[in-house]
Amino acid sequence: MDTAELILLAAAGLVLLAIAGAAVTRQAGPALLLIFLVIGMLAGEEGPGRIAFHAHDTAYLFGSLALALILFDGGLGTKLRRLRSVLRPALSLATLGVLITAGITAVAAHYLFGLGWVEAALMGAIVSSTDAAAVLMLIAGRDIKARPRVATTLEAESGFNDPMAVILVATFVAWLTGQGAPDPLTATFSIAWAIAAGGLLGWFGGRTIAYVERKIGLPIGLYPIFASAAAVFLFAFTEVVGGSGFLAAYLAGVSMASAPKRRAAEATARFSDGLAWIAQIGLFLMLGLLVTPSHAAEVALPALGIAFVLILIARPVAVLICLAPERFRLNERAFIGWMGLRGAVPIFLGAFPVLAGVENANLYFSAAFAVVIASLVIQGWTAGPVARLFNVAPPLARGGNLANAGMIAAVAAGFTLASAVVSFGVNGRQNEVQTLSPINVRELLAALGPEGSPAALRIESFPSDWEEMDPATRRETFARIAAGLVMAQNERILEEREQLLVMRAQIDAGIPLSLPQQARRDTLARRYGGRYEDLDDLLARVDIVPPSLGAAQAALATGWGSSESALARNALFGRTPGDGRFASLTAAAAEYVDVFNTHRDFAAFRAQRADLRNEGASVDGPALVALVGPYAASGDSYAAQVRSVMESAGLARFDRQASARFPAES
Repeated sequence: MDTAELILLAAAGLVLLAIAGAAVTRQAGPALLLIFLVIGMLAGEEGPGRIAFHAHDTAYLFGSLALALILFDGGLGTKLRRLRSVLRPALSLATLGVLITAGITAVAAHYLFGLGWVEAALMGAIVSSTDAAAVLMLIAGRDIKARPRVATTLEAESGFNDPMAVILVATFVAWLTGQGAPDPLTATFSIAWAIAAGGLLGWFGGRTIAYVERKIGLPIGLYPIFASAAAVFLFAFTEVVGGSGFLAAYLAGVSMASAPKRRAAEATARFSDGLAWIAQIGLFLMLGLLVTPSHAAEVALPALGIAFVLILIARPVAVLICLAPERFRLNERAFIGWMGLRGAVPIFLGAFPVLAGVENANLYFSAAFAVVIASLVIQGWTAGPVARLFNVAPPLARGGNLANAGMIAAVAAGFTLASAVVSFGVNGRQNEVQTLSPINVRELLAALGPEGSPAALRIESFPSDWEEMDPATRRETFARIAAGLVMAQNERILEEREQLLVMRAQIDAGIPLSLPQQARRDTLARRYGGRYEDLDDLLARVDIVPPSLGAAQAALATGWGSSESALARNALFGRTPGDGRFASLTAAAAEYVDVFNTHRDFAAFRAQRADLRNEGASVDGPALVALVGPYAASGDSYAAQVRSVMESAGLARFDRQASARFPAES
């Protein structure tokens, strides 16, 4: 009982927190749904609540129920007369508009995330539809008060466009899970059937619910429960026969609301509104719990790029084309183009690849979440100013178009800056290491340890009395420093490599990667410039650079640590960053190994290193030195110089010491 009571306590507490957030938010003006998401994230595994929730199947079930209730309530609030007047543009936006939006967004996803075209098409489909919960809530807000025709168009579009998005996502998921490319005729028929079945079952189902309601005698409190339960039944039945349950739920609400001589109409409307609020709160809290914020933060910048393409290009182009034959004013078209809010539906659709076991499913889910956050902030918080700027809502007593435009620009710029800070912060934290700042040579030598012992070294800069050392001693100490700096980077690289080896072993054994593993693999692919779907390619990149190479190249570049570039700018390996100075010697070493592991000029170096791994041979300087020519303009001559320094100074000993420190792969 203690566990059950704790679960109830936590669930009720989260709902109460969400309601409290809603009360505060209505005064402050931001989108309510964002508050619910944030509370869910705070309660999640990376927040103070520490609730680990990864049950995507449960989320799918509850999400379906919640969206059905939200759409049914939205239908109850839609006037049939107004819906008829905007039926054609709403259907156009919900079908052709979704296709156009998905296509343009797919192009952006292909280049921003480096996805293949089918994977990019899936990403575009996931974020292609507007969200009923977000649109209905904002249209109903007191800050909008948009013209009825414009508001009804947006409401109807959000109720109609789910079938197209769901079928597109299901089609690309099937393609990526090995079921082959879709047949265009079959896909067209599926879309037509989903819309037709959803529309007919929804409309006549709603009328049937209203008819039964008139004919049966029930206590007044049971009529709203009957109507909501019947709407959920209608949603589920429509899904079973291959129609769009979401469209059926929405039209059932419209049909029922327009039926004559209904009993308990007001009670049903109030009950449905309260139920829709519970559904919205529960849905967004659950989605906040489901996501791993650090995973979404890692893809924040490319996802922000997707969001801007979606908001500023894909949606406006879709609206321009779909509303071309309609009688909307230019300012109304502009407002409809801006109000393509994304909310629960893209995150809900992002769970499809996870449930189907699609490769790289974590990326779709995390990117969809990041796009939704961007949409709720940028479009949600600016909905009022945009409505007034485009003159589709009454102006405020104070402020004019300049103030509205300023608000829009401030929100967009602020969110972009915040996204960049979060993304760089998360990725920077993963690479954060403690470095030593030796005051003098004695402290430096203590950090290096006794001669002959391998020491991975992370230091800020050379000590102040470095140049006072005996030249022969300084030469040997410098070699140990350069080799130690490279060894420290190799420690990190080998940890990352071991993670990839575990993943490859899992895949070979037929065990799918977990979402955290997928997220880690994606992070490494972005960092090393590899392909996430090709672990062999990643493993060829995520590997060590022999310490002897680092010592020899640093000796050549700095005259064994005597140059101004090494002492004043920490430029140890012959390269200089854009601002002219590395933050530390450790940063210089990190950039040095990254060049070999990521730059296209060292593809041959990486291929030879991979061959050595496959043969079980030692990955050392003498075996790879011939391939370092692209590091300098002199090419092969430079490689010969590096070999000469390596051999004359006996630097290969650092490779042997590192091999003893890091055992060979099994």
